[in-house]
Amino acid sequence: MRSSSLLPGLALLLPVTLAFESDAYTLFEKLNTVPRGWVLDSAEPDPSDVITLRVHVKQQNVETFEKKLIDISTPGNPQYGNHMQTDAIRQMLQPSDDSLRTVCEWLESHGLGDDMMIDSDWIYANTTTGKAESMLQTKYQTYSDIDTGTKMSRTLSYSVPHNVKRHINLVHPTTSFARARALKSTVLYHSSIPEDVSVPASCDSSITPTCLADLYGFSNYTPSATPAKMSVAGFLEQWPQYSDLSAFLAKYALDNSPSDTFPCTLVNGGTCNQTTDEDNIVEANLDIQYAVGINGKIPTTYYSTGGRPPLNGGGTNTNEPYLDFLNYLMGLSDADLPTTVSISYGDTEDTVPLSYAQSVCNLFAQVGARGVSILAASGDGGADCSETSGGDVLVPIFPGGCPYLTTVGALVGVAPEAAVDFSGGGFSNYFARPSYQDAAVSAWIAGNNNPDLDGLYNATGRAFPDVSAQGSNFHVFIGGSDGLVGGTSASTPAFSSVINLVSNQLLIDGKSPLGFLNPFLYSTGASALTDITSGSSEGCGDIDNGVGFTAVTGWDPVTGLGSPNFNELLAAAGDS
Repeated sequence: MRSSSLLPGLALLLPVTLAFESDAYTLFEKLNTVPRGWVLDSAEPDPSDVITLRVHVKQQNVETFEKKLIDISTPGNPQYGNHMQTDAIRQMLQPSDDSLRTVCEWLESHGLGDDMMIDSDWIYANTTTGKAESMLQTKYQTYSDIDTGTKMSRTLSYSVPHNVKRHINLVHPTTSFARARALKSTVLYHSSIPEDVSVPASCDSSITPTCLADLYGFSNYTPSATPAKMSVAGFLEQWPQYSDLSAFLAKYALDNSPSDTFPCTLVNGGTCNQTTDEDNIVEANLDIQYAVGINGKIPTTYYSTGGRPPLNGGGTNTNEPYLDFLNYLMGLSDADLPTTVSISYGDTEDTVPLSYAQSVCNLFAQVGARGVSILAASGDGGADCSETSGGDVLVPIFPGGCPYLTTVGALVGVAPEAAVDFSGGGFSNYFARPSYQDAAVSAWIAGNNNPDLDGLYNATGRAFPDVSAQGSNFHVFIGGSDGLVGGTSASTPAFSSVINLVSNQLLIDGKSPLGFLNPFLYSTGASALTDITSGSSEGCGDIDNGVGFTAVTGWDPVTGLGSPNFNELLAAAGDS
């Protein structure tokens, strides 16, 4: 057994063979149906397939930690900006000795003691599908992604001993069908532009870094130093191409002369291949070209997290991108930790069990508590209407529905900016509305907006997006050619990069970076955003002519609080 953070006394107990007294097994989690987008495959998993089980042990002091995160992220609070160290976070959330001992004894009783590693509240154990079936009293089956053909071994339910159940939050891989899809769209949107607007007319039909600089007010920002660190999260073998970045910068770079290279950091089996296969480069090229193009000399890192290649020894890789990536970030030193993370991936919330969503969201909160601003795409399905046996429902996205990151919607046009119809938004079915957005969302609900959609969403859930930015027709070099790409995959690195510029200047001024953004954005930062009051998202075809949510004055579930203004955000943050 290996351990990166064993408790005193526990290390003396675990290496020996333990007599685990298991009482009756009890159901831990069950899915009633195969999640949308997946089908049962005829091929059965090989019982000898190698998998890594991840067990999330129940933490202590979760409510205390969440309050601490809100305090250090809320302007005006005496703790504002006092971000936490990893050791302090882990010490606060450390599971009890009893919980760790009980879970480890259970794993040891199934012969996993020699292949077990403890990392704070996570326990990792290498085993086989057959042994996992025995210890979880379940049956793994192969499921196929309808759109991509990707196959995964999963189960629709599993059980654990009764005396273990109260000590754990999650065992993975089991019931989670999360896919971390790249959120890009080919939707094109055009509108007229008044002659007196200061933004170039060409920006109304396509977007470049110069367009974003003019729109969002950072065209005159030349940092005197570069203490911040921008980063882009990459999953599912999406690889940014150095040659395409060089071509993009040669044509569209701002005056701050960015470097045409970047470190590609590999996480848990990730790769960073150079290829011309468009299926593997469009998303990554979009993200990296705009992150580097906007941040200029501020260093940008691309994190490539593994997820699908075969494991050594046979079997199917069960790496889960969010868990692996976020745990990797938590292990970084302050010197190596990024200031801002842009995530252009997600999937519908109903593909993920609640236990998994809560564990991942808790990790987002931990990274945010260290002073990292995390922004994620709101999705490209508009209000995402789904037809069920009980009628139409609106399906939220994950991780965009997690309350501990900032979710970005998409806009189009420049005078004024408007919601684009594919911009995702709605209300989580898993997470309650957080206090920081209660006033803004309550005002929207009180306004009786989009009444035809009432009853199709969870009005008490965490509402998203929080903000929005341009998301249609971004110039991107792909395989040496200049093309157009759109989606919340475009708006997310755009907004994230503006936030990173603000944090960079705050660090130059001797202040803390913005960190977890939402309490700031919904308070003193709201006035630094341009409210979007036109446009709407797609909805249900048979309701209100297919219109989803409509952009209105104040927060709304298609554009959030609005688009960024660099100078206003910097002023608001500097005064906080």
